[in-house]
Amino acid sequence: VLMMGDSMMRLLGIAMEKELKAAGVQPAVSFSSLASGLARLDAFDWFAKADALMKEHKPATVVVSLGANDRQTLKDVTGRVVMLGTPEWEREYALRIGRIMDELIKGGATRVIWLLLPDMREPVQQEYAKLINTIFTKEAAVETRKDKIVLFDSSPLLSRKPGTFSLYVMAPDGAVLTVRDADGIHLTNPGAKRVAQSLVKTYWK
Repeated sequence: VLMMGDSMMRLLGIAMEKELKAAGVQPAVSFSSLASGLARLDAFDWFAKADALMKEHKPATVVVSLGANDRQTLKDVTGRVVMLGTPEWEREYALRIGRIMDELIKGGATRVIWLLLPDMREPVQQEYAKLINTIFTKEAAVETRKDKIVLFDSSPLLSRKPGTFSLYVMAPDGAVLTVRDADGIHLTNPGAKRVAQSLVKTYWK
């Protein structure tokens, strides 16, 4: 199992490694690159990195978290600047999502678990997350991908009310769990553990 992604994967990858090891699923490795994404490939080339990771680890399952840092302009293949909020941006970004999904499948993954973005605290970030999740959903449903790409929504695990951001949730034993970082975006260690446990329970029964 390979866990890969941006800063949203940092704590989650560590938690996933622990939970998978406890479940007897080995080897499990994680890679995260802070402040990276698919918008600024000049800053960090995720396509090249994904290819290298697939060749090095040869995972059957890949868990992916990308998109949280991509609320910005990007350049299309011709070098033209494409503004966020335009149909052109959505088209270009969808092409990149589809490409990396295809690269992971071509690299040997029999299953790609793609994480949807959870609810965000700031309204502008929440609207962006909804947009990105719609793109993820559409690209995962493409005929050549739908049998190998599965979407995982962590929002129910991280919110007390569907569709809204929550800093903390109540554990089954009544304890208060702070699941989100004060920045309104990232997971905390308890939040990452909660998501990791659910992922392992769902896909590695």
